Amino acid sequence: MKMVNSFPLVTIGVLTYNSEKYVIETLESIKSQTYLNIELIISDDCSCDYTVDRCSEWIEKNRGYFVNVLILTVKTNTGTAGNCNRVLAKSNGKWLKFLGADDLLSPSAIENYVRYVTQNSNVYACFAEDIHFVGNILENKFFMMLWT
Repeated sequence: MKMVNSFPLVTIGVLTYNSEKYVIETLESIKSQTYLNIELIISDDCSCDYTVDRCSEWIEKNRGYFVNVLILTVKTNTGTAGNCNRVLAKSNGKWLKFLGADDLLSPSAIENYVRYVTQNSNVYACFAEDIHFVGNILENKFFMMLWT
């Protein structure tokens, strides 16, 4: 695993299950991050569509954007907790960001989170605003973004 810079490594764990319809948009939003020290771990929870194939093809073309890339698969569905636990077990990052395979990150999201936590030494978790797109309605919610 290569070190991009002296900034902390951030692991982005993408949780997939039958996500072939949106996962490439999700991965593109991760590739577009302005922060460069990112490890990408995709954990698939026994999809029965082409999610893993689509992710594998995308990784072959885009591996160079990341410090490290893994795809984790299982033979039986374990649910969200199992999917998260697989990412956590393989993560090398100081910070971890879980992302659903149908979610997007704004281009400077990880850079902004890391800037905030490095400027505030007593931070152990970071929360951020989330915007949900439901038809033509925007609904704001809060959720956990990063933690060590």
